[in-house]
Order: sequence, then C-alpha cells, then structure tokens
Amino acid sequence: MVQKNNKSRKNIALEMYNEGWKVEIIATTISRSKSTVYRYIQEQQDEIRFPILKDLIKKNLLCGDFKGFIESLSYNDICFLRRKYKLYGYDKKSKIKAILDYFKHFSILGIYPDERTKEMIKKAFFRRAKETHPDKNKNVDKSGKEFQEVYQSYTYLMEITA
Repeated sequence: MVQKNNKSRKNIALEMYNEGWKVEIIATTISRSKSTVYRYIQEQQDEIRFPILKDLIKKNLLCGDFKGFIESLSYNDICFLRRKYKLYGYDKKSKIKAILDYFKHFSILGIYPDERTKEMIKKAFFRRAKETHPDKNKNVDKSGKEFQEVYQSYTYLMEITA
C-alpha cells in the first residue's frame, strides 16, 4: 500500500510540475521534501532524454569522433550519462574524462555497451582488425599500435561480457 501511495504522489508531483507549479508548493502539497520533488522531475526528464541520447551515442561511436561529441554535450547530458553508467566526477572536466574512459573500448570497436554480446564483439573486432592490421592494410603505421589498441579493447570487452 505504501508503494502505491508513493507512486501516486510522484505522479501528482509530475503533473503539477508540468502544469507550471513551483517546486516548493508541490513539495508542501504532497508532503515530500524539495529534493525528492527535484529527483522525481529529474527521473522523468531522464526517461525522456535517454532514448535520444542513446541514439546519438550509437551514431558517434560508429563515426569515430566520440570525444568531440561528448565534449559538445550540454552539462545536463554529461551529468545524466554519469548517473546512468554510475561513473565518478565532480566537475565537468572529470565527468567527461570518466565518460570517455568508460566508452573508450566501445568506441575503438564501434559498439554500444548496453547491447553488446560476445558475437557482436567478435564481429566488431574482425572488422576493425582488417582496417588496422599492418599486414592487411598498407596505409596504416607498420608498428601496429592502432591494431594493438583494437586487440586490447577486444580482450577487455570479451572478459567483462557474460
């Protein structure tokens, strides 16, 4: 019964907010703190924003300029990604670094973290290996540093994928 009551209070708070009520008045009306009402609003906005942001992340992971994409995001989107993937960071610069560190291996192979499977990782690895292997491609550096990064990303992602 308590959960149903909390859910109805949340719905009431969101309806009031969408109608233009002030957060202080909403908090008093539903007998919750202002921080709880702000959390309700943030959760609703995150649910709306995530599918859009997810598609943008997928596109930019594949195109290769992921760092530029993350740096161009709004501060709210950066904070949302930090919350969504449970990353660290206290200011914009450290949050961006945490996001880039988290997505590093995924961006190298060009796959999205939430939808990864071992088969998908293997396919992405073979595709990128053809592009970066010094023996297969004459246009790449003969030292093979880029291929080594691809291989390290492949082994790391295979280890963490169930």
